[in-house]
Amino acid sequence: MQIVAPYGFGKSRFGKSLNGLFLDPNLLQSPDEMLQTVKTSPERKLIVFDSFDELLTPDYSPFFKYLKALRDQHKYQLVYVFLTHKIAPNTPILGDLYQLVTEHIEYLPALEPTEYDLFGFSPTPKQLKEIEALSGGIPILVKTCVLAMRDGTSPHPTFLEEMLNESPNHPAYTKSQLIQNYRASNTLSASETRLLNLLLEKTGQIVSKNQICQAVYPDAKNYSGISDHAIDQLIHRLRAKIKNKYTLTTHRGLGYKLK
Repeated sequence: MQIVAPYGFGKSRFGKSLNGLFLDPNLLQSPDEMLQTVKTSPERKLIVFDSFDELLTPDYSPFFKYLKALRDQHKYQLVYVFLTHKIAPNTPILGDLYQLVTEHIEYLPALEPTEYDLFGFSPTPKQLKEIEALSGGIPILVKTCVLAMRDGTSPHPTFLEEMLNESPNHPAYTKSQLIQNYRASNTLSASETRLLNLLLEKTGQIVSKNQICQAVYPDAKNYSGISDHAIDQLIHRLRAKIKNKYTLTTHRGLGYKLK
């Protein structure tokens, strides 16, 4: 069985709660360590593989052959649970184990409010609804919201881009106000898009105000009517939206440079 969920959905916690043999690649860092752990364990009912995506390398092929043989030996008794970010691909590395890996696939859902870990905090009913709206029930966002509310601060998760890059269309994301706000703040306007295209074309070069005016406001008849403040504000908005991908520097009296 595969349990599929993107970053932040608490796959490891869920896997540990199943009370089988839990195999963590971060602790068992080689195929030999993983194999030896399985061989010496008396557990022959449930084996859980955390971060299964990280094991799909040629070095693990002998390990997967052993797992298939072990399952054949304990057919209808031994269950494997593979915790993955994405559905495992059909790769020769898995060999005959692939059929077992893909025979049953479940998607780990977001949490219901009754399942939230509140870390000792006791929210009011209104606060609990706010946590639900902000997080969408995604465990890592629930934690972020709860701790921020407990400490009297605003939630500022730094990992939203990683989540969206990994699984951009996950249905749970539509229910999280934090994610929707992040998406909206990173959507470029038409003017910002034209400015970024110009800066990308001139990467590493200083782009002057006049060049920006020509590219961003192609229909303007008089560029002198476009104030320095308007350009500065446009630069400020774009810089905030691309800060995780590019560096946009100001060169006083000359213009702006993208790196």
